[in-house]
Amino acid sequence: MKWRAAFLIVCAWALPVPAGAAQGVTQCHLKSDFRGAVDQEGARAAVRRGDAAPFEKILNEARPRIQGEIMGQQLEQHRGVWLYEFRVLAPDGHIKYLHFDAKSGRNVELTAAACES
Repeated sequence: MKWRAAFLIVCAWALPVPAGAAQGVTQCHLKSDFRGAVDQEGARAAVRRGDAAPFEKILNEARPRIQGEIMGQQLEQHRGVWLYEFRVLAPDGHIKYLHFDAKSGRNVELTAAACES
């Protein structure tokens, strides 16, 4: 499990900050930005609270925009924004991580940005 966390951190540095959280402003991307994924009960609680839409709704919104086979998915929080993350085996054989806003289903790009003191 440690390798997965390390892999996700490395991927996070190579990917785009949630546009919804930043309102179009590039933000410093820190390890502490990720609150981590929740388990099934945590996902149910997020849906009950209204923090996230049911997975099926987001999958229906996201599926037309996903090129490849979905290998896994999880609900996670990044800078206070709930996101569904899809691990996708792309047609070129690469694994890609795609993120969608958990309320609207809108595609969210996470980008690494240099931190300014």
